[in-house]
Amino acid sequence: MNLPGYAVIEHLSRTRRFDTYEVWSEERACSCVAKVVREDRRGDAHVREALIDEGTRLIGLVHPHIVRGYELIAGPDAAVIMETLDGETVAHLVDRHPDGLPAEDVAWLGIHVASALRYLHGRGLLHLDVKGSNVVADGGRAKLIDLSLARPPGRYEPGLGTWCYLSP
Repeated sequence: MNLPGYAVIEHLSRTRRFDTYEVWSEERACSCVAKVVREDRRGDAHVREALIDEGTRLIGLVHPHIVRGYELIAGPDAAVIMETLDGETVAHLVDRHPDGLPAEDVAWLGIHVASALRYLHGRGLLHLDVKGSNVVADGGRAKLIDLSLARPPGRYEPGLGTWCYLSP
């Protein structure tokens, strides 16, 4: 990954299309998250366009329960720079608490996610991939992440999203 002004701290995750890194921003003097096209998918214009679309959407959204997008770097080495979130995904929380989370915590997390979804819907977007691994919780506060599948309402190819989390 070659992003001028950013130094890689560590690789965080890999999906079918993207890699996510914790990076140090020289300009901001803090750590950020960079989402980039996987090296083996760099030649796929559709993947690069999807990342640019996600970055454009994210930078235009301002909500306390949606991850903040700081910068979109377009071009062959496209990247979306976002805030670093402390805490852990709801999926990890559920795994660590096999007997269940306290009802009050679940209620607050649900209110935060519902607030983020209402905000997105008010801007003509459906998230299309709401699941435990796309919600980061810290200190009773939840933030929705990964808008790579967010779209305006309409008809799309069957199976868009994560299996077992798709709408009927």
